[in-house]
Amino acid sequence: RHTSFLPVSGLGDVYKRQVPEFVHKLRPEHWILIGLTVLAAGLRFATLGSQSYWFDEAQSAHEFGLSFGGMWSFMVSHESNPPLYFVLGWLWAKPFGLGAVSLRFFSALAGTALIPVLYLAGRELISSRAGLVAAALATVNPFLIWYSQEAREYMLLALLCAASLLYFARFLNRRTSHEVAGWAVFSGLAVLTHAF
Repeated sequence: RHTSFLPVSGLGDVYKRQVPEFVHKLRPEHWILIGLTVLAAGLRFATLGSQSYWFDEAQSAHEFGLSFGGMWSFMVSHESNPPLYFVLGWLWAKPFGLGAVSLRFFSALAGTALIPVLYLAGRELISSRAGLVAAALATVNPFLIWYSQEAREYMLLALLCAASLLYFARFLNRRTSHEVAGWAVFSGLAVLTHAF
């Protein structure tokens, strides 16, 4: 009976061929950010269906179950906030349904996406370390976890405001029209999400 072994020197070459090139270029702070984002997703998605809707979420579910015109009329007469979340929520509910997990999934996605955006904003404003601290604090913040599990507009607002801050920080460092445009777009979307 014969047993063959790969030479140890060849294992590194096999590893390099199997792992995408961009993985080799990731720095330690990138791995930490990936870990924080995965942790944030776990904290936000794990218990999406553990509670039934509360009043405002039930109102959202009712609105998303109407026709677009019916949703718009109901929103105008019963909601105090601008329409962006309700339009997106209505579009989301069509393929994914009106269940608690389905509608809260949208907010959990926004709450998870907030983590890398905060890292980028902190890195632009101060340093990579500051970005990681901001991302870590947001990852475990009880209020951000709570609102990531609500079928309402709060986490979409947080994500859009963070993106607005990111482009503002980039403008401070680069002074180009691209950053001003990004800041204007995300600021405008935030204003269309919640009544300030």
